[in-house]
Amino acid sequence: MDGPEVAVWCVSDGRAGIERQTLAVAHALGELVATRVRVLRLQPEGFQLNLPPSLWPFAKAALPAEQAARLQPPWPDVWIANGRRSIPYSLRMKKWSAGQSLVVQLQDPRVNPKRFDLVAPPQHDGLTGDNVVSTLGAPVWYSAKQIEAANALIPPSRYPAKRQVMVILGGTSKRHQLSLARAHAIVAELQRLAHQDVHLMITTSRRTPKPAEDLFRAFAFTANADFFANETRDGPNPYLAWLSRAEAALVSEDSTNMMTDVAFFGIPLHLIKLEGGDAKFDKLHTAFVDRGAARWFNGSLTPWAYEPIRDAMDIAEAIKARLITA
Repeated sequence: MDGPEVAVWCVSDGRAGIERQTLAVAHALGELVATRVRVLRLQPEGFQLNLPPSLWPFAKAALPAEQAARLQPPWPDVWIANGRRSIPYSLRMKKWSAGQSLVVQLQDPRVNPKRFDLVAPPQHDGLTGDNVVSTLGAPVWYSAKQIEAANALIPPSRYPAKRQVMVILGGTSKRHQLSLARAHAIVAELQRLAHQDVHLMITTSRRTPKPAEDLFRAFAFTANADFFANETRDGPNPYLAWLSRAEAALVSEDSTNMMTDVAFFGIPLHLIKLEGGDAKFDKLHTAFVDRGAARWFNGSLTPWAYEPIRDAMDIAEAIKARLITA
């Protein structure tokens, strides 16, 4: 490696949730060593998408010209990639860099993990190996500076003497549904909490159906709860500030990222049932429960404690160890 900084490329197809995981690991690594981070978005097209990643004959040719032009020396010290479309390029990075780049692939690449220096899949995928670091969910990382800056943007709680409880609501996806009837049932549960010594901080997501969002917004107004759906209507996004202040969190079962965000802070995580589901999410929920991070919401906010889950740092430490021995 040249110079004191570690050159890190964060590689994905640009989808926010996928890219965010690569950046989380890079930022965690930045807590351990000096880094210089570059975001690389690769969006291949054409017939090769129908082939196994290891059989792409012209991987660079599948990219738009401006993206292909970015795949050139100087190569990174660490290549952190995520998503199916990054795999053909991860598989070739060792050759391109003459073995100088440490290649890290997040999630299960569905190819032999030994073809990478490090693989970091969720533990419910069941992948094992000497170079595998299993994660509970999606890697996330929030630095102390990020948390401080987020809190500076958001006013202090209007009810500091009350228990601060964050409610994080997803919505309809391929696997789960948030019907208006289920939204009414959730509001009824929140109403019972609001009558206790609790201050609710409620946020919805892009997947929350508009009728459900309107219902939650109306409830927040009548219950003196805080509410956020979008910056245009609600001002600066309080998500990170609320996470850092929360003493408990209710989270709908449909998002790995939302669950992992809560677990990062070691906050008791109460899972809210939606309609639908599948075996993969069942395994994910079981993993959170078995780790002591989550319980299914039963109407009560019984407190418990567990160590904050910092999977991104676990991956970063494994990267640092391999950099030292390289």
